[in-house]
Formats: sequence, C-alpha cells, structure tokens
Amino acid sequence: MTKISNLLLVLAIILVPNQLKAAQDQAYTQCPAIASDVARLACFDSYANIATKVPMPNIGNESSEGRSGVAPVIERPREGLSSHEPNKMLARMDANDINNLYMDANLSLKHPLMTPVIEAVFDSFGITKLQSPRLYMAFSSRFSQYIGTRGSSPVVPRRYNPELFVRVWDNYEGYWDIGYGHESNGQQINNQQSFELEEQNFRDKNEPEFFARDAISRGWDYVSLDWTKQWQTGFLPSLPGFTTTHFEYRHFLSDGLLQGAPEEYNEWERQGSGVKPRDQYDGLKFSMQYLLPEELCLIACFDRIEIMHKTGSGDVFANNTNSIELTTSLFGIPFHIWAQSGYNSDLVDYYDYTNSWGIGVEFTR
Repeated sequence: MTKISNLLLVLAIILVPNQLKAAQDQAYTQCPAIASDVARLACFDSYANIATKVPMPNIGNESSEGRSGVAPVIERPREGLSSHEPNKMLARMDANDINNLYMDANLSLKHPLMTPVIEAVFDSFGITKLQSPRLYMAFSSRFSQYIGTRGSSPVVPRRYNPELFVRVWDNYEGYWDIGYGHESNGQQINNQQSFELEEQNFRDKNEPEFFARDAISRGWDYVSLDWTKQWQTGFLPSLPGFTTTHFEYRHFLSDGLLQGAPEEYNEWERQGSGVKPRDQYDGLKFSMQYLLPEELCLIACFDRIEIMHKTGSGDVFANNTNSIELTTSLFGIPFHIWAQSGYNSDLVDYYDYTNSWGIGVEFTR
C-alpha cells in the first residue's frame, strides 16, 4: 500500500463516522420544522440516502468489492440472498472413510425476513435503519459424491441445517447472532433391523457393509449465540492485515420443536457401548481469520488464513477438534486448502476421532 493510500485510509476512518453523525444531526434539526408531511418525509429520505452511501467496516459474509489493500467495506446489510457459511467444493479424504478422495460440496445461503416491518418498529424508538437488527432465514447443506470409488458413484447427503436468527450489529465493528436451528443428515434408519438389512444389501453387492452407516439418521434442534468482530490489526505483529474472531455456542435440545428427541448414537451400531451425547463433542467453537493485504501477492494472492478450535459444551476441552484452512487466488482461481483433526467429520460419526483434509475451491465468503 502506498503512502497516499495509507493517508486516504486514515482520513476515511476519521471522516466516515463524522459524516454519518453530521447527516443525522442536520436531519433532526431541519426536517421536523417542515410543515408539509410530504416535504418533511422527503427531507428525512434525502439524509438517509447520504448515510447509506457511506462505507462501513465489513465483517462476516456480507458483500465486498474485492481485494483493495484496505479493510473490506459494506454499504449496509444485504437485502437479498447472500452467503452464510463458506461455500466450497473439495476433493476430500477422511481417515475413517474409504481410503480414496471423494468430492465434497458445502452450500450455505441466507436471506433477510420482514425487513420493512422490523425497521418501522425500531424507527418508532428512534433507531435508524442502519442500526436496526435483521431477522434472517439461513440454510446450509453438505453433500458428498464417491466418483468411481463406489458402485454407481452415489451422492450421500451429509447435513441439512435450516436456521432462523436475529443479527444485531455492534457499531458495525462486530455483531451478535441469536438463533434457533435444526441440524440433521436427512437419513431414515433408526432401528437395528433396518440397519442390518442395509448392511446385507451392501454385502449382496460385494461392497463393504460399513457403507450402511451413511443411512443412519441423526438429528438435533439447538439454540445458538454467535459473536463476530473484526480487528484492524494483523495476525502477526510483523504483518499488516485484518483479523476476524468468531465465537459460537450451541445448546442441543433434549426435545426440540422440529426434531423432538435427538437422534444420536445407538448401541446396535456396534461402535462401543454407552451413550455419546453430541454436546460432549460439539457446542463451543472459536475461530480466528486473518485477511492478508495485497502486498503479499505474487503469482498467488494469499487471501486469508483461518484456524479453528471446537470442543463440547457439555464437557469442555475433553474432546477437541482443530482445523486450519488457507484460501488463495491462484491465477484468478479461489484455491482452498483445509485440514482437520478431531471429531464431527460428518454427523453420523460425530463422536469418532479422525483426521481429514481437502483441496479445492471456495466460491463465496
């Protein structure tokens, strides 16, 4: 980044909050004195238009104009469809699966709901559109295809995760998400007889009987609390950049609105005795994402590095999962590398410790 760019960034950080405040002050000083209802509303709208054009810090998965060597910015929360979790397509391998690569895809989207109603309610309390919370409906999914390594190259559903959550911004430097969700793998086997019939079905096709595990049903409802914040500081003192931290808490319910009782491990699966509650392996997550500046671009632009630690909310730090991922722009291709050691390689085997890795592309963050 040049000295001029640095100067412009400093001026933007100083002037943007002042510009927003000045617009609000002028609006509430001048507009209420106008007698005509139409003219008075037009006055407020004119100042609102000024405010929505002022860029604000971008965190999470909102819209971005791309790499510019400065902090990503957003005009305001998107009103249409946008990404929720990262969207990826990988060649992946798990140590507890077949000893071959398979194609793995993650698709995650969100959309705001009832935005005009919510804005009108908060406006009655003197809270501007830019400060009012958003209600979102989100859906995340994961599918795997075993191309050439299983008969008929089947597509195996791994995860269906609808969510409803409210997002509240903290001065546009961070936000809180409070939500309710359902997570399952969309499968149907929930008793010993059906499981043994499925095992026999694979034996009749001269395929490993453990493939039958893919059809075991898992499901949970949960309430969640997430906190995300972007820090205008580098991951390392010697490197410039921006760091985003994310904390997630999920409380898995014993009787959910959508799931009812959770579908967890059953002893007829013959993977050991005793119960294996999901909250012993999942529920608390902390991640830190470092966005690298353009100065580190050569042939490849190292866009971001992310590290993640996950543990159970029911027995903290007893069962731990760690992962690291790197996203680059290699000749314009959003190249992605990911590795994980721990639990939750998929919902069926959420309690099984294994090592996983993948290489592919990440489409939209």
